[in-house]
Amino acid sequence: MELGKHLTKSLWGLADKALPVAYGIGYVYLVIRVLPQEEFGNFVLLQEIFLILSSLAAALALQPLLKFAAEDAGDTGGIITVSILLNFFFVLLTSGALVLLRHPLSAMMNAPTLAPLLLQLPALMAASFIRNVALVLLQSRFRISSLFWVDAVHFLGAPALIWIYSRMHLFNSATDLVFISILSLSASSLLALVLTWPLFRWTMRPAKADFRRMWNYGCYSLGGVVSYLVYSKADTFILSAFTGPAQVAVYSSAKIFTRIFDMATQIIQMFILPGASLLASRGDRSNLKAVVEKSLLFSTVGMLFIMIPLILLAGPLVNLIYGGRYPDAALILQVFGLMSLAIPAFAIGSNVLMGLGEARASFVLGIQVLIVSVAAYVATIPRWGALGAAIGVVLSSFVMAALALRLVQRYVPFTLGEVLSRRQDILAFVRSRSRKS
Repeated sequence: MELGKHLTKSLWGLADKALPVAYGIGYVYLVIRVLPQEEFGNFVLLQEIFLILSSLAAALALQPLLKFAAEDAGDTGGIITVSILLNFFFVLLTSGALVLLRHPLSAMMNAPTLAPLLLQLPALMAASFIRNVALVLLQSRFRISSLFWVDAVHFLGAPALIWIYSRMHLFNSATDLVFISILSLSASSLLALVLTWPLFRWTMRPAKADFRRMWNYGCYSLGGVVSYLVYSKADTFILSAFTGPAQVAVYSSAKIFTRIFDMATQIIQMFILPGASLLASRGDRSNLKAVVEKSLLFSTVGMLFIMIPLILLAGPLVNLIYGGRYPDAALILQVFGLMSLAIPAFAIGSNVLMGLGEARASFVLGIQVLIVSVAAYVATIPRWGALGAAIGVVLSSFVMAALALRLVQRYVPFTLGEVLSRRQDILAFVRSRSRKS
């Protein structure tokens, strides 16, 4: 499996995953620099809850769809129907429960003004429902260019709407930002439905076997994602519980730069999970081993170009972007920069496990990560606040990466020396691209 053959799709993938970065830049200038600190902190909390529910629904209903649809492009009506049903009922029950519990949740997070915002959560989930299913179907067929345009409607449309509303003097609260997000997600879902309509194959009576394999895979996938979400999201909620929304705003002003890590993780997932599923279904372990080794080295070297600027230029960058606001974010950003080296190993390891169908192993990995991350947050956040949250995230990420690679080696044996030997592939790849240009 030659990685160079997929350069065009990789570039579309890179463009797609650059969209959240573009959104983040607009978010910095149009939201963080404008909204009052507490309003911004409240929106961050609502957004984190929305992302958690979306991720859990994806793990239970959409990750199994991605795996099985990538393995068999033929009769997918049963698994698509089951996926939509699981997704619908999960979203309905969880978002409804959080609306009912909004006042105790707000009190627990030391954010009493969060409760009214939580009433908008079901609308956010509904606006993104079709979009999320369609993105998985496009990914399973490697239709990366279509995936890009669906994402572009939301990630570019939301900042455009914020700018328009600001010019009309209609943007001054977290509620306004939620309404704009609902509009952009709805537009993205509409385009997604148009582009993927031929892929939506329905059946009124899906087979019991489809229910069983989707449910079994989804449960283990859900367990793994729950643990990952504790690692990636609990820092914000624990910090809020100890310090309130204002410190969450400071922390999030630095953490927003880590969207570039999310971009890298999603690019890796876009290709590794369906690719590993395909190679595993063919029994082609030799090419799978090559893909793992090349991906580890290529992506880790690439992340150096992110880590170095984040560490060396954190102070000037924060000062320039926020215009003197959130000066404490600079040191937090430098700490986050260290996480660059851990991101590829965990992303590749976890997606290879899922692609191989080793959902149970991924679940075990998730439990280990949950224990490590909670321990790190409890040890660092009460003592050092926002800076402690960043330290806890970085420590957890390195432990998580080591655990993921150790598990992968059980199924795809490789050594550090074999990974490093792939540097010749990097040089060959660069030379071939130079000659073509």
